[in-house]
Amino acid sequence: MTLVNTEEKVIYCLPGTMCDERLWQFIEKVLVGITLKHVPLPQEESIEAIVESLSASLPTSPFFLLGFSMGGYVASAFTLKYPDRVAKLMVVSNTAQGLQESEIAQRKLALNWVAKKGYKGIPPKKAMSMLAQRNRQHEYLIELIKEMDASLGEKVLIQQLASSLDRPDILCDLLNLSIPLCFCLGEEDSLISAQSRRSLEECKSATQAGKRVEVYVASHCGHMVTLEQPLWLCQKIKAFFGWLEG
Repeated sequence: MTLVNTEEKVIYCLPGTMCDERLWQFIEKVLVGITLKHVPLPQEESIEAIVESLSASLPTSPFFLLGFSMGGYVASAFTLKYPDRVAKLMVVSNTAQGLQESEIAQRKLALNWVAKKGYKGIPPKKAMSMLAQRNRQHEYLIELIKEMDASLGEKVLIQQLASSLDRPDILCDLLNLSIPLCFCLGEEDSLISAQSRRSLEECKSATQAGKRVEVYVASHCGHMVTLEQPLWLCQKIKAFFGWLEG
């Protein structure tokens, strides 16, 4: 079966919670000759419904797919449901597992708070917590996170938080597919627990998928890998999708 983008060098990219196309701006500047097609997450009430909506808009022939954070989980769920349509999958800042209990509790608190008080934008402390310790001094990163959040607004926040609370652990099922997979994580990502990282390695070993599953961890990097370590991520993208020069 022919890939829709082997020659065109196109990657379809799903963003994370409260992220827009600016999420890719630093890596787009480096990936010359490679097109990153930003695909906004559909406004649906569940991951399953989001996947179904995407099925109508994404290519039917095998294509290259990249998902960041929530988009990484959605991309994984899409690949699991439509494995014949995905040639390669890269997941950034996600491990295709359920949310931590602490994160679920935080999201429920946030939803309750917004319902009562309204939404005034992501707090600076929350924005900073998405970054590695040494990157928290970079005001432009914090401002970018806040600007993306402000552009999407309260309605999108409520939809994205509510629709993504129920996330079954699909990692091992995903690794059982024959599709090449790549996971790129930040070493200081507080949203990915040590247990989730261990589970990724354990599932990888248990399914004997080592030769077609790659796992990389970026140093001095939190959750926002595309913004914190763009050069590192670009190297991984080029290598994984087969576009490494030289």
